[in-house]
Amino acid sequence: MRFRTKISNVPLLHKIIRSLAALARTCVIRLSPEKVHFIVPGNEGRDGVQVWSQVLVPTLFEEFRIESNSNNEIWLEVHLDALLKVLRSADSSAGSTGEAGRYNSTALSDATVLLKLNKRDNQPIWGFEIRGRSQNDRPMSIAHEINVRVLSAKRQAELNEPLCPPPDIHLVLPNLTELRNIVSRLSHIADDLKISANHEGTMEFGVKSTRVDLTTSWKNLEIPTANVNSEDEHVSQKDKHLSPPSDKLFSATVSIRGLQKFLTSHLVGGTAIACICEDHCVIAYVYIGEMDQSGGVLTFFIPAKISGDD
Repeated sequence: MRFRTKISNVPLLHKIIRSLAALARTCVIRLSPEKVHFIVPGNEGRDGVQVWSQVLVPTLFEEFRIESNSNNEIWLEVHLDALLKVLRSADSSAGSTGEAGRYNSTALSDATVLLKLNKRDNQPIWGFEIRGRSQNDRPMSIAHEINVRVLSAKRQAELNEPLCPPPDIHLVLPNLTELRNIVSRLSHIADDLKISANHEGTMEFGVKSTRVDLTTSWKNLEIPTANVNSEDEHVSQKDKHLSPPSDKLFSATVSIRGLQKFLTSHLVGGTAIACICEDHCVIAYVYIGEMDQSGGVLTFFIPAKISGDD
């Protein structure tokens, strides 16, 4: 089992891990020659939010080399806090701008970040090496190590995406930072939030308390056609009269805390699409880059709350 690569987009990987760290303490990373999958099964908290994401290797890495006896795949479990600390150091050492720029006292010029799967005292580790030149133009290297766990075939087989019914509605979400700010304010009113949308591009966020019944609405949101299930694209003419009215709202009530965890993905940016499976779940896709040329997608499953849920 061998794995070695150069992280070509440290800031993006840093943002992805920051988003995942808002949901869970650990994450499963499935490495394959073409894609890297980030998986949070959602069994760590009562909100039940899950992440099943895939990113194309060239989006994050260069000189990507992987070998294993399992179709050249390696499944690892990592502690997100430990990985986040390393990526924060790597991001700042590489001299990136933005939030990590606060740490630029250690910035290196011409920096590269290498990642390798090693073993120390029979403990698998991810070894990070940050190479560059100091402010005095001297070669400099910074090393970090974090423990990882290689998942058995049995554990891999236990990890399956949640089964969901066909979505009732897809629509492109407004700017995620805007949504995050609105949901943060609504969290002071109630613990749960009702998300509703229709095929006219209307979306509503509704919260209720003993004193307040508040609804926030958006109009004329885009309805994507490319993400409609293939069987929906081939509905026969005789069945089209069975389609619900375009103004019919489909709804799911979710935990505001769970929704806030998803909205941490505003860090990644890109287009986000929400799908509502009425009274079952909300599925959100956050694309890395434009949808038609996306370098990957972070998929969040947010379960609906039913009467009697805590």
